Amino acid sequence: MRSGRGIAALVILLLSLGSPAPGQQPDAQYRFDNRRPAYPPSRGPIVCIDEGHANLHTLGGTYAPFAKLLQEDGYRPEPLTSLTAETLARCGVVVISNARAKVNVGDRGLPHPPAFDKAETDALAARLTSGGAVLLIADHAPFPGAVADIGLLLGVNMLDAFAVASRESGVITVFGSRGVPAALIPEVRANPGSLGDHPILRGRGTDEQVAWVVTFTGHAFYPSNRVEPLLVFGPNAVAGLDRPDAGQFPIGGWLQAGAVRLGKGRAVILGEATMCTAQVGGPRRVTTGMNSSIAPHNARFCLNAMHWLTGFIDPGTPDGRRPLPEFSER
Repeated sequence: MRSGRGIAALVILLLSLGSPAPGQQPDAQYRFDNRRPAYPPSRGPIVCIDEGHANLHTLGGTYAPFAKLLQEDGYRPEPLTSLTAETLARCGVVVISNARAKVNVGDRGLPHPPAFDKAETDALAARLTSGGAVLLIADHAPFPGAVADIGLLLGVNMLDAFAVASRESGVITVFGSRGVPAALIPEVRANPGSLGDHPILRGRGTDEQVAWVVTFTGHAFYPSNRVEPLLVFGPNAVAGLDRPDAGQFPIGGWLQAGAVRLGKGRAVILGEATMCTAQVGGPRRVTTGMNSSIAPHNARFCLNAMHWLTGFIDPGTPDGRRPLPEFSER
């Protein structure tokens, strides 16, 4: 078993892969072989990508490969700088990826205050329950703390830390085991993450089924009973902060991805950001994300999540769950 100091050192190593380090850039050469686009070119829903909250990932930055993935599926990605009823009204899907408070730009140390104010949170909740869709992405600390309030509204309790498959694991977590290459089999056997049973993982047919998903650190969240599991941590998974004096949390059975039906709307929560983009970095041009040779199903997973959010797969109907009553101060 690693000591707390050993875990902290591991997390510091993971940081160099889990978020853009110096020299780490979007992979402009990456292209997913999309043989069945969901929509004709530029005819799909508008996807509004938040850029107004000190976001680490932006449309023209490290999430450019994600935007390209969407464009080639017919979606129309656009930047979003503020969350109001008016700005959200045109969005088929709102994507919030690694928002943070300004105080944590360049300093991920505690505390990690909210990135969104009350008016923005209320506007997003109203848009969602009236029929909107949200893809909420929060990587490792400080990003879960920045969107924890939104997470609670969606039905998840985000642990504002760093998640790893086990105390002895490397820089990845593998969810699923069907058909994984030989190089990943030891990782899967030692630290088994699993996939849920959901239309996002099944797609429109066998050619769109997701066999496994690879993530690159991130955080773990505890789901409420309204959350449908997508990526489930195995029994050896742990989480902690990147400092030797911090405790470690067992997170077996917690999620790194889940789907939610809320009112007339839908949301997908991802606890790691690199899984839906493509990055290269360092002298060796190390690939992390959709372009990694060990993660060939990541792009399909991310596209299927978008298809579910926009009702292209599993159009369904809201599940009829009623929100909890409002509580007034007494």
